Amino acid sequence: MSTTSDKTIYAGQNIPIGTVDFKFVANELKIVIDLNDGVVLKNDPENIKIDFRLLTESLERGSPGAYDFKTSSNVAPTHLLISYADLAFYLGVPVSTLLSDGFQFNVFLHLDTVVNGEDETAYPGDPGVGNPWVRYVTLTVEECTPPPPPMDDYDVFTIGFWKNIFNFDKVTFSYGTVITIDGKDYSVIHDRAALALLMDPAKKGMTEEKRLIMQLTAAKINVLLNDADFQNLDLVYKDSGVEVGLTVGEMIAGADAALASKNIDHMKYHQKILDDFNNGLFVGTSHD
Repeated sequence: MSTTSDKTIYAGQNIPIGTVDFKFVANELKIVIDLNDGVVLKNDPENIKIDFRLLTESLERGSPGAYDFKTSSNVAPTHLLISYADLAFYLGVPVSTLLSDGFQFNVFLHLDTVVNGEDETAYPGDPGVGNPWVRYVTLTVEECTPPPPPMDDYDVFTIGFWKNIFNFDKVTFSYGTVITIDGKDYSVIHDRAALALLMDPAKKGMTEEKRLIMQLTAAKINVLLNDADFQNLDLVYKDSGVEVGLTVGEMIAGADAALASKNIDHMKYHQKILDDFNNGLFVGTSHD
């Protein structure tokens, strides 16, 4: 089941500042928030708040603090995934109703942004009603046939492989930005902590954040050592044909956003996807 809606985001009621795309994929609603250059999400906790409503419910803003889904992000673009089960719960309908052909519902996406140095509230879509102002997006669920996945193979390796390979003389790491493999330099890891965790996870102090950092570090190395096109590969499981609804690049961005949000459920979800990715479980990837 799939539906796509690409809508303009407006700050201060009528200033376009970016776009948001909604798409049903696999078992989640994927939301991609892409702000224009010079526009950022405000550095506040819960700078993203989303309310899901049936068409029979109010088109007024209401209290964003009471919205169904709240999180924080400081990356651009921001990729969010909301499970069918959670979405159906927010709407008060069975999952079977949510996924029925032609089912419609409204999304109120509240963003705290900074535009030209000024704090601005932002919403995408069509004008709502009442005061304060609001906009909303109507989504329609439609049946679709996914395109066939690409067939090119990309080599990927697990955390364990990279932990071991970094002990070899042919691989060195310059703290800050550079990995050298077989004499070739690659810019890949943001800071000392990422590689330190990969090399020595200190299991007694293991947290969901550390687990995600380890998986994300390995995944970034895997992406770096392949062609740039690898980032556009759609993630489709080899054994079942189930689509995750993310490209490789979106997976990496989503994991970065999960780390920034500190949301445990988000971090666990991206740990699982990254672990599957590093183990070569997706069509188009090869794990030796």
